[in-house]
This record gives sequence, structure tokens and C-alpha cells, in this order.
Amino acid sequence: MLSPVTLSADGLPLPTSLGGTTVRVTDSAGTRRSAPLFFVSPGQLNFQVPPGTAVGRATIEVFGGEVVRSTARVQIEATGPGVFTANASGQGIAAAIAVKVAADSTQTSQLVFQCGQAAGSCAANPIDMGAAADRVFIELFGTGIRNRAGISAVGVTIGGENAKVLYAGPQPQFVGLDQVNVEVPTDMRGRGQVDVVVSVDSKSGNVVKLNFF
Repeated sequence: MLSPVTLSADGLPLPTSLGGTTVRVTDSAGTRRSAPLFFVSPGQLNFQVPPGTAVGRATIEVFGGEVVRSTARVQIEATGPGVFTANASGQGIAAAIAVKVAADSTQTSQLVFQCGQAAGSCAANPIDMGAAADRVFIELFGTGIRNRAGISAVGVTIGGENAKVLYAGPQPQFVGLDQVNVEVPTDMRGRGQVDVVVSVDSKSGNVVKLNFF
């Protein structure tokens, strides 16, 4: 049992203790840090790897008070892109936002997915490429991106074509969330469903989908 209670953090900064449960990460340099906690329950813990954790093998310990409830060894990497999807499976339609900028600078935005009541029911909401002079941008969300060597070390292909990366780093509102902003190649108009791949420091992430009309 990881925690005797089920609790979620109710504000920022994230707490390092929820219901008496704490998580401590000892990195490859031997430094031990308490992890910020999102959620605890008997069978699941959601936490942020503490900022500053060194790359390499690390030990994660779950404590109830001062008693160790669980221990695990993990490998910490500086980057390892993972793009979030609408169905939270890592596959299918990206959990993303499309922003269309018209020639007069008017902006409209849309979610690129739509979901029903049932779990796993999210499907593509086709992206309107607009008029020939319009530009379309995609905001992708994920993890393992912010520590990239530089913006030039981030690549995104849409439908097999290179997209211009405008931003790749922390999402400003949510702890631990990363964001990548790209401009869609103009010839995506009418392509239908295409694959999208994000790579960081030569590491490719999961393949996700977008749909264009």
C-alpha cells in the first residue's frame, strides 16, 4: 500500500506531503530531495521528479511518516519526449490546440479533438487550414522536453514534413507540463489524418495524430 488515503493537491506550490505520505528521490550524485506531490492513493502516486535531479540511476522511496512503504530504482534522463493524447493512452489524436491566424492578424483557436462521455471516446476534430493567406499553429503538450540542448535540438514532423518549431519548454500554468508550438506546413490542407512526431536531442517520442481539412 502506497498511501492509506486518497488525496489530491489543492493548490500551488505542490506539497511534499499528502496524508502523511512523502516521496524522496536520491539521484546518481547521492543528493536526496523530497518530490512535489500531485496525488496519493493506496495503489497510485503522482509526483514531479524534483528539479535539479541528476541524470543517471536514482532511487525512489515512498514514506508513511518515517517508515518506508515502497522503494524503486529508475533511470533519469535529461530529455525523453512524450506527447499527450486526448485519450490519455499515448496513442491517437494529440491533446493539442490549433490556432489560426488570418491575414488581418485575427486569431481563432480550437481543440483538435472532441470527446464523448465514455472513456477512450476522443476522436479528431478536423483542423481548418483556412484561406491561402492564413497561418495555422499547433500547441502540443507533453513531458521530457524542457531540458533540450537548445531550440534547434527539437524537431517536429507533421505528415512526414518538417514543421517550424517556435517554442519548446515549460508550459507556464501547470507544474511539470511541457509545451511545443509549431507552424503547420501549408500543404497540410486536405491531407486528412496524419502522423506527428516530436524529437528532442535526437530522441523520438510517441507518434500522435492530427487531422486537417
